[in-house]
Amino acid sequence: MLLVAYFDRINLPVAASSMMKALHLTKTHWGFVLSAFTLGYALLQAPGGHFADRFGSRRLLIFAILVWSIFTGLTGLATSLIMLVGIRVVFGFGEGLENGAQYRLVGLYFQPKERAFANSVFLSAMALGPALGTPSATWMVSNWGWQKMFFGFAILGLTVGLVLFLFLPRDVVVPAKMDESTQDCAAGTGEFENALRRPTSWLCAGSYMLFNMAFWGFLSWVPIYLREDRHIPLAKSGVIGALPYFAGFAGMMVAGYLGSTVFSQRRSVLVAACYVASAAGLLFALSAQSTLTCMTGLCVSGFFLYAGFGPFWAVSLDLAPPHCRGVFTGSVNCCGQIGAFCSQIIIGILADQMKSLTGAILFMTCALCLSAVVMLQLHKLLRLEANISDNAS
Repeated sequence: MLLVAYFDRINLPVAASSMMKALHLTKTHWGFVLSAFTLGYALLQAPGGHFADRFGSRRLLIFAILVWSIFTGLTGLATSLIMLVGIRVVFGFGEGLENGAQYRLVGLYFQPKERAFANSVFLSAMALGPALGTPSATWMVSNWGWQKMFFGFAILGLTVGLVLFLFLPRDVVVPAKMDESTQDCAAGTGEFENALRRPTSWLCAGSYMLFNMAFWGFLSWVPIYLREDRHIPLAKSGVIGALPYFAGFAGMMVAGYLGSTVFSQRRSVLVAACYVASAAGLLFALSAQSTLTCMTGLCVSGFFLYAGFGPFWAVSLDLAPPHCRGVFTGSVNCCGQIGAFCSQIIIGILADQMKSLTGAILFMTCALCLSAVVMLQLHKLLRLEANISDNAS
């Protein structure tokens, strides 16, 4: 299911040049188109998590994929900027419903030490989706046109939705053993409100907001960067553009394993190191003189950019109250999408003003470094809390 979600997120950047030309859009306009998805996506994060906590994940996941697949198809019918923005907002609503439900299942069925690797396996679709979807979408745009490409991906999503309806088991909410600290949350709100009072929760959300400024820039604008700044033809950009995402898949597996073993007590530090290394890869790609060197930098950046996902969400699940995992992770993701929403607009404006994506890449680099600083502060507070707890016991 998540693989289909990322097929449907990468197909728009692949079609970007063709769509901007057909609909007479500037890069500033395109930034608003991209941010429309993140707006809808952000607004449904916490509600989606709440519904998953209350009603279970199965029905919510099936409904979500049906909604976003229908609006993937409708994207191919867009004839104006306003129409395209409206369609992408509702598309974001559909995809926004799924995250809390999925993270809730990981938190429910995996022990804390296992969650970094479990998240990495589950989230590997975030890298494999663009890796497989980029060449597929490129071929469709080249041979069918951008409108029919969206129709094709819509049919794929509806088919997967039918498969989920037929074969996805009905999930049973299995409550954790309750004590005094979980009574209020089981009734509705207590633990979640307590979590919101903790500085560690806000540091986690703030780091993800900064990270998403870079991640969504990488996902949405790198295909455009390769074609327009590096002058790689559309036919070749599909295969070449997939390489950083394959590297990202490898990064997720490596860091997920490390986050569940060697760095199981220092996951925040591991995440911070990944973000700094990803920023270094972006700078290397930007300064490269040849396509090969540029792609090497982008692959390094992609490896470490995706590597942080498994350990990061393990940290988030560790912070989440047991009965409110869906709404807590949904809220963290909502903060992340606020960063994504802002960055898409900023990158579009920078691209138009500078006539290249150089400023955008520097912006993404700064966001990653700031996110790393916040993760290190989070690690410091978590260590302090652990020491206080040990002394009290």
